[in-house]
Amino acid sequence: MAQNTNLNVTPYYDDFSKDKNFYRVLFRPGFPIQARELTTMQSILQNQIENVGSHLFKDGAMVIPGQVGYDLTVDAIMLQESFLGADVEQYREQLNDKIITGITTGVKAKVLFSISSTDSDKGYITLFVKYIESGGDDNTQQTFANNEQLITDVEITFGTTLIEIGSPFAQLLPTAALQVGSVAYVQQGVYFIRGFFVDVPYQYILLDQYGSNPSYRVGLDIQESIITPEDDLSLNDNAAGTSNYAAPGSHRFKITTKLIKKLLTDDADKNFIELLRINNSKVEKLVDRSAYDELERGLA
Repeated sequence: MAQNTNLNVTPYYDDFSKDKNFYRVLFRPGFPIQARELTTMQSILQNQIENVGSHLFKDGAMVIPGQVGYDLTVDAIMLQESFLGADVEQYREQLNDKIITGITTGVKAKVLFSISSTDSDKGYITLFVKYIESGGDDNTQQTFANNEQLITDVEITFGTTLIEIGSPFAQLLPTAALQVGSVAYVQQGVYFIRGFFVDVPYQYILLDQYGSNPSYRVGLDIQESIITPEDDLSLNDNAAGTSNYAAPGSHRFKITTKLIKKLLTDDADKNFIELLRINNSKVEKLVDRSAYDELERGLA
């Protein structure tokens, strides 16, 4: 499936048509170059790439893994909104990927990601963690405890305030602070999307913030856009020392992917590539290999 964005509009005038069988743009001395000729030249090459890609891969196929995965039992801890008069939300994001330790239990965990109290279904700042070291006198304590204070091995700064290494930065809720959530993720890779080989960055999405029995369709939401120098200053001319330095440059056609979840009953897939389907925690579909097209039929 080709791109949805129509570029045969002002100011691009990309009037490429594969039915005309034009395969090269032949510039001539003494004739001004047209904007549409430069754009059409790219479309000719893109059409060739799309033809080869469509022979090899189905639309939406994983080309360079990129595998999708899931974890239905992600440990989570809920924090009190403020600690020692400070709003924990001011430095919550600094805790991602950090090692935290419970002062009472001695348990250590790595913070995978977090959500604010606004985004939380329960209304509390929540850290999703992976426990890495047990604690307690007999080393059998495997989780943090309710109302426990936490420390980390790095400094935390917000505004003019500094929380030193080894100083507590937050405290768990007095009750029901320990929760379990579920998450899906996709690793960095390349997918064949609308004739393009699109880079997909590592992404994750919470399925159920506080539950381990999700039912969702998980996949990539595909969005096409035109980026202008007003949107991205790097598109201005970077040729320092020339009269055109910092002048607005050409626009860019962009394809972005975002990992999203949809209800099982939502079948509006125009801009959606399904990678994972979970029904009451049971996996019904999982994309774990490349989906070949004409090549697979030929080999079969």
